[in-house]
Amino acid sequence: MPHDTAQICENGHLVNSYSKKYPSDNESFCSKCGALTITKCPYCNQDIRGHDIGEYGFVSAYEKPMYCINCGNPYPWTVFALRNTALLITEDAQLGEHQINELINNLPDIITETPSTNLAIARMKKALLSVGKITAEGIRQFVIDFGCELAKKSLGF
Repeated sequence: MPHDTAQICENGHLVNSYSKKYPSDNESFCSKCGALTITKCPYCNQDIRGHDIGEYGFVSAYEKPMYCINCGNPYPWTVFALRNTALLITEDAQLGEHQINELINNLPDIITETPSTNLAIARMKKALLSVGKITAEGIRQFVIDFGCELAKKSLGF
């Protein structure tokens, strides 16, 4: 089934999942945060996959992609989420260097379901018991906003 092109701001706010079908709804800058909006992958220039263009009028929920389907690189909102969550983890005084590195390295497996996702979930559960309240809330919000369904379900978010 063909897809329209999505317009998403660099911070990850969906502006228009039908940017070609309904161009009047497009924004050069996000009305929620002021960030630049994009319709193409910054690495390979492939259109960001938008909503299905269906024949029967049924519209499914749109889920913004985390990675480009053409080149596999992360979109800007994915990079920002991973980087900012990693920075939050590094600032937690209750974690040792090994724990910090382990958590940061597992963040991509929380976003997408991979063979390593269950291990990442187990490590995240363990970490949530030992991190400070602010770090725990930041990780929780990261999982809610960017986590794959398996991670959300397994972590109770």
